[in-house]
Amino acid sequence: MHSCHAAWLSSGLRALGLVLLWLPSGALATAATYEQLPGADGTFLIEWRGEFSPAEQNTLRAWLTDVGDCVSLLHGRWPRAEIRIALQPVSSDKPYFSSSAVPFARVLRNRPEGVLFYVTPSRPLADYVNDWTAYHELSHLFIPYPGRRDVWISEGLASYYQNILQLRAGILSPTEVRDRFAAAFERGAADSDDADLTLGELSGRMMERRAFMRVYWSGALMFMEADIALRQRDPESGMATTLDEVLRRYGECCLSDGAETTGPRLAADFDRVAGGDLFATLYRRYAATTAMPDYRAILAAAEPLLQADQRDRSVPAESR
Repeated sequence: MHSCHAAWLSSGLRALGLVLLWLPSGALATAATYEQLPGADGTFLIEWRGEFSPAEQNTLRAWLTDVGDCVSLLHGRWPRAEIRIALQPVSSDKPYFSSSAVPFARVLRNRPEGVLFYVTPSRPLADYVNDWTAYHELSHLFIPYPGRRDVWISEGLASYYQNILQLRAGILSPTEVRDRFAAAFERGAADSDDADLTLGELSGRMMERRAFMRVYWSGALMFMEADIALRQRDPESGMATTLDEVLRRYGECCLSDGAETTGPRLAADFDRVAGGDLFATLYRRYAATTAMPDYRAILAAAEPLLQADQRDRSVPAESR
């Protein structure tokens, strides 16, 4: 039972402090009523888009509270003090949706920023907790939207951390995470129909060319390579020594709600807060690739990192 949700699954739903919040129409294109759900390091602003029973609402609140705890495992803070969460129910018999607890989601970049989750209300809490979607989508919020041509950076960061956060939470073991990365990188390598396009060119046409695997997992591989390089730095150097630390420093200086950026600008900002020129170098190299880079040596070098990030799943959350 992992560190984020052990208490929920072992003792049921905790008492939830809930407040209804009315946002003025200037905050969004259409004013909406939000339910405030306090979390580990901020507040979720819940927008219920559809009919949910009281029991289903409680399950989803418990899931969001757990997810909030897990997201704080990245560098100790949420990416935003307030995160909007829109919940849209879907029927499990819809052929265009999977039967998972969270069959689809997307980031909401209009203020307040957050995530729209399509959920299957009848699924139990454990199914939500063990679904990767929330860890992926909320990880997007640690950086601004980089534009279509550099969407591989945003999707790469989210794809990298969806696995790392599940590892830290104790949902997955280091071996399971390694195997998931290997399988995903293989899917990226098999996505080879667009060898005439660089990664930067392909990102802008990802939807049209259905090139999700190469775009997502090339980006994830870049962040894995960056994290390895950062952890090899001298801790006495004053430079950032983990990707977590880079994102923390970036969040403190540069992240604002509704902001946008570009790949080169984000790489320059990362180098400014981290020290050195690691990110600019990696950005140029990966953006120019015409196929998924060879991942095998990088993944092998990441194994100590994965071992260091694991949690003991036998220890209850409240005793950590």
